[in-house]
Amino acid sequence: MPNTTNSRIVRSNSSVESPWKELFSDHGEPPLGDAPINAHAIAAFIHLSDLHICDAASPARLEFLDRIADPDNPLSAMVPYIGTYRAQEFLTTQVLEAMVVTANKITKAPLTGANIDAVIVTGDVVDNAQSNELNWYTTILDGGLVHPKSGDPARSEAAHSSNPNFYDIHYWHPDGPPSGLPADRPHLLHDFPHFRGALAAAENPFTAKGLNHKWLAVHGNHDALVQGTAVPTAEINLIAQGIQKLSGIKDFANFANLFIGDTAVGPVRYPGIEHLTTHEVTADERRALVSLEEWVDVHTRCNHDHGLDKEQSHTAYWYRNIGSKVRLIALDTVNRYGGWQGCLHREQFDWLAHLLDESKDKYVVLASHHPLENLFNGYVPEEESAPALEDELRRLLEKHPNVILWFSGHVHDHKITQSRNGDGSHAFWEIRTGSHIDWPQQSRTIEIVKSNNGKIAIGTVVFDHAGPVVFSGTPDELANPVALAGLSRLLAANDWQRQQDGPFNIELLAGEPADRNIWLWANDPLI
Repeated sequence: MPNTTNSRIVRSNSSVESPWKELFSDHGEPPLGDAPINAHAIAAFIHLSDLHICDAASPARLEFLDRIADPDNPLSAMVPYIGTYRAQEFLTTQVLEAMVVTANKITKAPLTGANIDAVIVTGDVVDNAQSNELNWYTTILDGGLVHPKSGDPARSEAAHSSNPNFYDIHYWHPDGPPSGLPADRPHLLHDFPHFRGALAAAENPFTAKGLNHKWLAVHGNHDALVQGTAVPTAEINLIAQGIQKLSGIKDFANFANLFIGDTAVGPVRYPGIEHLTTHEVTADERRALVSLEEWVDVHTRCNHDHGLDKEQSHTAYWYRNIGSKVRLIALDTVNRYGGWQGCLHREQFDWLAHLLDESKDKYVVLASHHPLENLFNGYVPEEESAPALEDELRRLLEKHPNVILWFSGHVHDHKITQSRNGDGSHAFWEIRTGSHIDWPQQSRTIEIVKSNNGKIAIGTVVFDHAGPVVFSGTPDELANPVALAGLSRLLAANDWQRQQDGPFNIELLAGEPADRNIWLWANDPLI
């Protein structure tokens, strides 16, 4: 099976001479656990998550905050990781195209040979809740001409640009510094090489092939909130479309007082532009921020079935029956009042409780952006009913032993756990899949099998996108969007803020072998 990691896996290697890592292909990882015998598949999915299709030139982005977490910044001990800037963020459309190439080669489920029922995309399909990002994402998945550029049509205005008018040494510049200016910090401190022409190549239009499989979408916090955290306002919408690119804080000593609110648990407010430095860029109305109604409309227009239903009154939660035995329920875990962690607003919780009562004759699979453990953003205005959080969701699921699986993203890592209630009478598997923007830039297949021994088996295999393992920056590579995805993966492996020990270490994102290719077993709740 092409690029599935049971046959081959991409790894990074370190050198004592340089902090820069190269990539290589290693032997694959055969699935752990016992494979089912004399069993048949009842559902098979391809799971993509956290695409983060990014307009790297957007004036509303806050890349400058990320330098606070640089290892030599005195504030990094308090703020070890932020994630508002990544060296590879200008290549997200190419990564998605390369992932589509691999997904299209998976014509059958790799473990059982079953037909693929659907590709499920569990949120953060875009990075900054912008209309042009949403257009690029849907065009890549449906197929068509993609032009991943905004602002000045003649030159790049992204942070990675070597434009001398706003060159900043904190960002990586593939073309190197402008004449007469010093090299950037990623090059000097972390041995990032130059790949001249890569930025211009990333902004060139390309024709996306489109998914051959049916695809369904789930709503994420970056789809709804600016930088995944702040509720869109008229002021921020004007900044996103306007000519003043946010580029710094005038007084970093006042940093803690500028961003009002807890970024994990809303509400969060951008600082006033009077506290920020800016530089002039080209206005572009295509960067308009997207409302929930618009997000739903994009996924339902032209009779496309991408999960959402117009008759559900512009909600981003939905369900689909997969064959006669499986019901897939997609949840919208975004807190609409802000904060990057999740919840279920009360009306959706009530909908879910009613739907679960009506689904007792089916195996229920839940899909969401946030995993269950990240549903702790309970903020709502005083006049609103309190949302449902992790504990209340767990109590609801305990009443429904036919819930067998919950898969999600959000954390940007591969992780598999089993949730059990107190007396052990009900257990279901939770599967998290990593992101397209961070190492190792992988997705996965999920197959559900009904065995004849009174058990349900869930098999999952991780796969790489089609970008090359070795990227040299040749003219042929620069002209090929799939080859550029190989550069993105290489840059992701060298994220300098994630080379440290601790909870943000880059190798944690790939998970352990048992988080990748494995057979999972559970009692069959319907016999």
